[in-house]
Amino acid sequence: MRLIGVLTLASARMFFRQREAILWTLILPLFLIVLFGFIRFDGTTTLEIGLVGPRSPVADSLRAALARVDAVTLHAGSRESETELLRQGERDLVVVLPGGLRQGDSVLVLADLEAKPSQTQLGRLILRTILDETVLSDLESVTRPRLVVEAVVTRNLSYIDFLVPGVISMSIMQMGIFGVAFGFVSMKKRGILRRLSITPLRTMDFIIAQVITRVTVLMLQMGLMLAVGVLFLDLHFVGDILSLTVLAILGAIVFLSIGFALAGSSRSEDQVAPVANLISVPMILLSGVFISRAHLPGPVYAITEIFPLTFLADGMRAIAIDGASVLEVWPQTLGLLVWSAIAIVLASRLFRWE
Repeated sequence: MRLIGVLTLASARMFFRQREAILWTLILPLFLIVLFGFIRFDGTTTLEIGLVGPRSPVADSLRAALARVDAVTLHAGSRESETELLRQGERDLVVVLPGGLRQGDSVLVLADLEAKPSQTQLGRLILRTILDETVLSDLESVTRPRLVVEAVVTRNLSYIDFLVPGVISMSIMQMGIFGVAFGFVSMKKRGILRRLSITPLRTMDFIIAQVITRVTVLMLQMGLMLAVGVLFLDLHFVGDILSLTVLAILGAIVFLSIGFALAGSSRSEDQVAPVANLISVPMILLSGVFISRAHLPGPVYAITEIFPLTFLADGMRAIAIDGASVLEVWPQTLGLLVWSAIAIVLASRLFRWE
């Protein structure tokens, strides 16, 4: 253990002597959070509307009319599930239809009047127009159905609440893939690893020291980003730090192992860069780091379900802003465990000292 401690201290000194490592590992993710925290994306004109009610000719006409509106993304489900999604900020409105639209019937609209007044007004205008111009043309009665708006209290989550867990997850991936891959390839190219391999030093002690260093930096990075989010950007953090740390370490194991696999199979920085980018860039764009995966086409969404960064980002977000525990995000935890096993096997087979 004393040897591992000495190696860890030496590894930390090597890491912090690299200005590029400090820039890409600590400063850039923090800059992204601050930048996107002040550039507000909450005022989108696209409405996420949940539609609840039995099937009928009139209801089908309303669904078809809403689906043709470019500013509307329509979802169907039960009243309980759609109302819960409204409370979580995943829906702007929930429209509850009666069994049939007859004279004197009411269409109930659930909305957060305080947090999303503009979305509520836009949704009422769209619904009023559709009821007048589309639905009423198929009814014998000329009496307009009433729109009854009912207030629902939501958590009023903002884009920063979505962003911070995603950027933390991205940073974990960058630390593992780029930090390990480029660092070890450089040491291998200069012959440092070869000289270490012929000393009495055990390979496992050296690797453990490297992992401890990077996990320590990761914890510092995660704490810094959460602190900035809570203190300056109104991050609604309600999660458990211990659960967040456990999931972060599990994600670090996955991406550190991938980094070791890339470092072992590459001879130079020029060789490792394209492969590292080929792995990381699709995950950054499609795993829900900056935008919700709900906007992805169906086949692409299905593919991103198995990305390790998707498991990590979804799990971190559920813990940070929904207050879930590690056990409650067991699908994401299980996915990371499976990827850990795969990545460790790859790293053990591909890593070479020379």
